[in-house]
Amino acid sequence: MTPLKVLGTVLLIVQMITAIALVVIIAIQTTKSEQSGGGMGWGTIGGQASSTIHKFGFDAQITRLTTWIAVLFFVMSFLSAWVEAAARHS
Repeated sequence: MTPLKVLGTVLLIVQMITAIALVVIIAIQTTKSEQSGGGMGWGTIGGQASSTIHKFGFDAQITRLTTWIAVLFFVMSFLSAWVEAAARHS
């Protein structure tokens, strides 16, 4: 295998990990209706009771983490496509 193929494989694995992390982090976020008191549980998939954890900026931290994971996912996507294109041309 050429070094570009190995790099492409590593980037693809990191991209898959970030995609899974993005799905999980989005699934645990509080929805708009739950923030206004309309929901009984927390998170998109529910299952946990609301608690005072929201007072400590949990939603803000999860939103920030979601942003960074999404940026990482897109960067991995672009790098993976670029490396694969370079590997095909060489």
